[in-house]
Amino acid sequence: MSQQQVTVPLTWQLAPTSLSQPILPNWQFHLFNVNLGASSNPAVEQRALERVGSYGRQIGHLAEALEVIVKKAKLLESQHLTQQEKDAIQVFLGDVSTIRQIKSSVAGR
Repeated sequence: MSQQQVTVPLTWQLAPTSLSQPILPNWQFHLFNVNLGASSNPAVEQRALERVGSYGRQIGHLAEALEVIVKKAKLLESQHLTQQEKDAIQVFLGDVSTIRQIKSSVAGR
């Protein structure tokens, strides 16, 4: 008796052939320029960035001013705010404090 061998091609694919995943969709890096979308007035935005500073700096100024208002108005002691509203203010103040600590530790290097 003769035995015949039959070869059956297996075409299973256990893993994808391409493994790519966008890490920051819609962001483009060109020497650290980040495109976050269309501006309604790019000239004003550019001038504000040049004269006032980055968005982070602008937000920092707002946060520090709001911190002063919260403390001077004694909002955390107010009877007119719910506990949830007071908690939101506490989280905000915690963030401002954390950023102040980060700035201090980086400046001290």
